[in-house]
Amino acid sequence: MTISVLSPAADDTDRRLADQQALKPLAELVGAWRGVGMVQRNVQKGSWKESADWSWKLGRDSAALELKLVDGKYLTAAGVRPGPKSGEFTMEASLADGTQRTFLGKFNERKQLVLTADGKVGTGVGRISLSPLHETRFLMLLEVPEGPKTWKRLAEVGFTREGVAFAAGDATPVCIVTGGRGTIAIKHKGETYHVCCSGCKQLFDDDPDGVIAQYKAKKK
Repeated sequence: MTISVLSPAADDTDRRLADQQALKPLAELVGAWRGVGMVQRNVQKGSWKESADWSWKLGRDSAALELKLVDGKYLTAAGVRPGPKSGEFTMEASLADGTQRTFLGKFNERKQLVLTADGKVGTGVGRISLSPLHETRFLMLLEVPEGPKTWKRLAEVGFTREGVAFAAGDATPVCIVTGGRGTIAIKHKGETYHVCCSGCKQLFDDDPDGVIAQYKAKKK
């Protein structure tokens, strides 16, 4: 009987790919977005603008999605990775007041990723709901605790993809690393490939032949 043993490098890659697969429901968020925040939906009074950029953070044995916000009223940055249980997600968020907060949650029946602060929440954002509507639009609902099991709306930010028409077609190139929207062109040995973010570009630059081989194997 022959026993196949994965090398440490292969095992690391498997773990990273498993993380990427778990994060696939959020992969369409990768890219730059312009947002409008409102205390009440469709009420312009008190509204503000902020921008967001989602990218992959790919390590040798892990994968996560990173969010950076400019002029974010409540959040300035966050990282999302698979949670401790199947179907769960963890978000490590940097709040606008300079504090850090960990959120944990999963998708509900309405296809919203509902993340609740881990531990006791005094004030500020206690729950974040992400709703990826389609590849050009997503919503981020921010809530504060109102009672032991009730929540009060703090604000909602509606994001539209930067530089993409609302009714975008399906002709966008595919990211060779994640299979997402390939928005950055890179060349290797005379061939042009596409990646979706700086994290994927770094991974490609570190081992282009390995990434290409892995992509071709997945296509088969």
